[in-house]
Amino acid sequence: MNNSIHDINFNQRQLKRIFYRRLAVVVWVSFLVAAIQTMGFFAAFDPVLMGQLATFSVNLTALEGYAFGFCFFWIFNLITAVLVGLVMVLPRTKLAQRTRQKQD
Repeated sequence: MNNSIHDINFNQRQLKRIFYRRLAVVVWVSFLVAAIQTMGFFAAFDPVLMGQLATFSVNLTALEGYAFGFCFFWIFNLITAVLVGLVMVLPRTKLAQRTRQKQD
């Protein structure tokens, strides 16, 4: 009986560790992709000129424009990666529950 309690605690710790590892991968990959997108986007467009040409004029320095663009790309990629992760996990879980019921 005591062994099964220890196994449950171990499994919960393993699941937490796997969750945090996957979360770290999502955050890191979205960061790297945002860096690449920022380099590509701002190689073609000047943030100061974009601020002046906007519908409402915004006074931005180049560094502020780069920082704003990077944060935008990172948040967008993070949301996308989290949604993709959810879509990848959910069907597998439901499929596993269905196959377990059929085997019983």
